[in-house]
Amino acid sequence: MTKPTKADLQKYKSILQRQLASLKGDVGSMRDEALRASEQDASVDHLADQGTDNYDQGFMLGLIENEEETIKLIEEALDRIAGKGDWDFGVCPLCVEEAEGSKKLAKDGKKGGKAAKPVKPAKPAKSVDVWIPKARLDYLPWARYCVRHQESEERNRETA
Repeated sequence: MTKPTKADLQKYKSILQRQLASLKGDVGSMRDEALRASEQDASVDHLADQGTDNYDQGFMLGLIENEEETIKLIEEALDRIAGKGDWDFGVCPLCVEEAEGSKKLAKDGKKGGKAAKPVKPAKPAKSVDVWIPKARLDYLPWARYCVRHQESEERNRETA
């Protein structure tokens, strides 16, 4: 992919703002529901009803936590669109690190001193596309990483 155009950025900004407003409203109503459930008089309920209420409240709090994480990602994406983020909108920072690493390896390979054995010439470094594909941004405009790096991050999170 190439760098998003100004029209693309406007489109993504609009989508992100609508999604953010929707999620903030959802989180607010879920918080109200969770608080309402905790304020109910426990002495009237049957023990099984209390267990169900506790489960529902825990489930609701888990949903709130997930929604708040998505809100944070959307706000970060809006900051990147505005030029205030740690990197440009639409760029996978891990691909940037790979690209910089391959450039460094190529540069270091040229500067090598005397080698004990003849070294086979290195193949030119495969160019790394640092831009997240447009199809991914259309589906998930707050994506921080390309699909390959997102999968890697999720695998690392599961093993941690």
